[in-house]
Amino acid sequence: MRWAMDQIPYEEIDRERIAKDRFLFKNLVIASFIEITSDVYDRNLSEFFQGDDAVVEWLNNTWEPEELQHGRSLRRYIETVWPDFDWESSYERFRERYLPLCKIELLQETRAREMLARMVVETGTSTLYQAMSRYAHDLNEPVLEELATKISRDEVYHFEAFEEAFVRYKKEEKLSRSEIVKILYARLKEINNEDVNIAYEAIGEDENYEAFIQEVQGFAKKYYPYKMAIKMFMRPLGINQHAENIIASTLQPAFRILGI
Repeated sequence: MRWAMDQIPYEEIDRERIAKDRFLFKNLVIASFIEITSDVYDRNLSEFFQGDDAVVEWLNNTWEPEELQHGRSLRRYIETVWPDFDWESSYERFRERYLPLCKIELLQETRAREMLARMVVETGTSTLYQAMSRYAHDLNEPVLEELATKISRDEVYHFEAFEEAFVRYKKEEKLSRSEIVKILYARLKEINNEDVNIAYEAIGEDENYEAFIQEVQGFAKKYYPYKMAIKMFMRPLGINQHAENIIASTLQPAFRILGI
């Protein structure tokens, strides 16, 4: 792993500065629940890619440990700033509702398509933590800024590893660009998906989920790295870098206005 939890100076967190920030609290808890459940995802993916020793070894020895570290690091941050929050009980509520949805049958039909789906997920997580790092910077909270930056960099590395396998499988399956576009579009529609909703409800907040999503959209307009997200999202299409930059620069203002 590229970093360890004991490198994060949790003792330097200024609790008084951020303890009243419920939006930050909710986002960190949701992220911690999903990240720390990566052992379930890993089992499914390892079974799905059985026979590809390089992929399975990387999933078990790199991807899963790093994802679990993300979840544990976020949990420690949450319990440092909000010690009265019962993380364990809330997480159990999340697992109870979420685990029945984590079935290998719900993965994509082929290995190339599943690697493409993984790339979309890593695009979402790497850019989310980048946005969180920017938010922490504005809060003048350097510990969270450092933690979010480290997690974002890990997720970019995961994206690149999944991309490497995707390129290999794409050739084997002869996926066309039009097929890739269809898969990307289908995944894009699932961005505000069920895991976030279940995690939010497990926290036990009074505010309804729709109101929370509106908060997220306002947050995104200011902090989300749209250009980074668009470029990563287009990578599977194999567009040359110059065209990729032009498209990303063109779409970035529109996505920021829409807050998506």
